[in-house]
Amino acid sequence: MIKKIIFSVLVLHISAVLGNGICNDCMDYTKCKAAFDLVTLNRDDKTKQLFSKAFCGTGYENGERLYKVCCSVFTPLNTMPSLDSRSGISKDHLLPEMCGSILGNRIFGGKYAKLYEFPWMALISYNKRYGPQFECAGTIINSKYILTAAHCVVNKNIRDVRIGDFDVSSEMDCEYEAGVYPTCENRTQNMRVEMAIPHSEYRRMPPTNDIALLRMQGEMDFSHSNVEPICLPITPELQNTVLDFKTGTVAGWGVTETGIEATKLMKVDFPVKSNSDCKMYYRNMINQRFNETMKNQFCGGEFGKDSCNGDSGGPFMIKGIYNDVSRYVQYGIVSFGPRRCGSDRPGFYTDVTKYINWILDNITD
Repeated sequence: MIKKIIFSVLVLHISAVLGNGICNDCMDYTKCKAAFDLVTLNRDDKTKQLFSKAFCGTGYENGERLYKVCCSVFTPLNTMPSLDSRSGISKDHLLPEMCGSILGNRIFGGKYAKLYEFPWMALISYNKRYGPQFECAGTIINSKYILTAAHCVVNKNIRDVRIGDFDVSSEMDCEYEAGVYPTCENRTQNMRVEMAIPHSEYRRMPPTNDIALLRMQGEMDFSHSNVEPICLPITPELQNTVLDFKTGTVAGWGVTETGIEATKLMKVDFPVKSNSDCKMYYRNMINQRFNETMKNQFCGGEFGKDSCNGDSGGPFMIKGIYNDVSRYVQYGIVSFGPRRCGSDRPGFYTDVTKYINWILDNITD
């Protein structure tokens, strides 16, 4: 559990601080945004000392132990102004007009994506004991931000983000078609992360508010065909789209039916299930009653077709009309699913339409 992991990492010396944590804002640290952001992004000795100073007790909720802190002890890390839903000033201009391009008749069946088909795909690399490793995906939404899942960010040691890649096993990505010269691409961009912004009310179990942003150091170069942002459902028409039974696409480098990770970008098309079906599967998979959680999620998949390990944080995309042109629009973020990929149980996705204001509130120039 996230709370237990963070607690052990911080090594709070409870006996040393009992009786010192007297305040008017003692709360579970995950509900204090400044504390949650700090422990998510920085777990050094200074953070441990600050948590020890702020510790004000423990409690229990739904059988899970809570570790409480005086929230006023922490200084907010994210001081960027949130200008959209809170001030009424539009930030739509921060999302690009050119996005989600469709290659038309170049797309033809198959499980492998085409070179340049999904240029908004990003690979998130983590520092591991045996070297860097890709474990999550994300999508480019503008020249500074990657959209991904919160579980790909919280308690993770992110190394960098790679954009523009297609086959992670090769420096030169080539696509061959009969009778023509191969199309090849070798330009990738590795971007350092300036700030990770998980949703402040993210919960691992049951999965809730599984969405996050990564702000890059510097700006992504959109001058190459293999790097482009995806469109988000920012208009009322797109946000009000009923997803039940609509067919969409998930792309990623996750585990395949062979049980190994793909080196080339793969894609799969499948329909969204009805909300009533999702509720039933949710109860069976999570072993909890349906609650507010499912209002911000949807599910989809067919036998042998779904997202899988390593696809986490990647997009569920549907073709829609954006600025009067048919483009790919991201409606979902790969969140969680059954332990056995491709089973008759669906995968679950964070519903992006429910978080447009949150996204706009947390991006800046």
